[in-house]
Formats: sequence, structure tokens, C-alpha cells
Amino acid sequence: MQWKGLKLHIIIFSLLIGIALIFGAQRMYQKFYINGPINDVLSANQAVESYQVSSEGGTMLVSVDIKNDTDLMAPYKEIRKNLEHAMGGKSFMLVLNDKRDDGLEQLWYRCQYAVYQAQVQGNFVEMAEIINREALVSGAEADITIDQEYIYLRLRHGDHTLDEVIPRGAYQFAGDNMLIAGGGVNDQRN
Repeated sequence: MQWKGLKLHIIIFSLLIGIALIFGAQRMYQKFYINGPINDVLSANQAVESYQVSSEGGTMLVSVDIKNDTDLMAPYKEIRKNLEHAMGGKSFMLVLNDKRDDGLEQLWYRCQYAVYQAQVQGNFVEMAEIINREALVSGAEADITIDQEYIYLRLRHGDHTLDEVIPRGAYQFAGDNMLIAGGGVNDQRN
């Protein structure tokens, strides 16, 4: 069929081929230049028990389970640094999955005030004493570490863990490439 000298079936076929090429190229880019390096980073890390990578509104969501028998700070920092390198400046959110139970949740609720007070006032020794005392009373174990950016808290009770990564500064903004909301385990990098 021709329309003013143009063959419509050839035009439609060409458009379909072009669209297929664009979507195919996008899938290949996603697979080899984004998901591949992320999978390489996470599968090479000995502290990572499991992980899941998904996309949410243009942001890569990387959910990681860190093994129970390791500390939290070193693996978290290594994962974050390697993901930043693998992503090449693209936006991603790092989420720590843990194995919370009701007892650890209640322990965390009792310790939050000390953590957030230390976050603002800098009284980290007092925070650690309160958390360790509360953990002992609950029959749990607390692992608290601090660096220039974050407070890393891992509470253990049996096979259950509760992981929290809290920014040291009281108010961190997304523009600072820091944690968006305090008291969470989500780290969004822009």
C-alpha cells in the first residue's frame, strides 16, 4: 500500500525495528554496565550473605544481608565504596536487610533516645554504656562502632539481628550525599 509515494509497510517495519533496537540497547546497557558490576561487587564480598538489585523510579535499589557473625561497619563501608565506584555517579540506595524479632525491636526503641542524643550532642561513650546495659538486660549483644560519618549499631539475640546505620550529623540532606532519614538503613547516593 502506498500513500503519496511512501510505502507504509516499510515505514512501520522500520519504526518497529528502531524501537526494538533502542529497547534492546537499553537492556544490554543495564545488564552489562550496571547490574554486572553491582553483582560482581556484592558476590565478591565475603560478609554479604545475600543481595537483591532492583530499580525503583530511576534509582537502583540494592538490598544486602550482612552475615550475622561479622561486624557492621567494615562491610557496610566497603560495600558502599565499591557500589559508588561500580555505579559511576549514578543514583542508588543501599538498604540493609536484617533478621529482627520483637525483642530486638523493643530493645532498639529503648536505645533510640541515647543514639539520637549522641548524634546531636556527641556523647557517644554514654550512648554505648546505655545500649550495652539495655542489651545485657534483654539478653542480647550490642556491637556499636562509629566513624566520621555514621553510627553503626548491630544488636544480636540468638539467630536474630537488628542493623541500624545512623548519620553522625543531626541533619543530613540528600544534596550532601548522605543518609536521607536518620535511624534507618537506607543510604541514597546521588
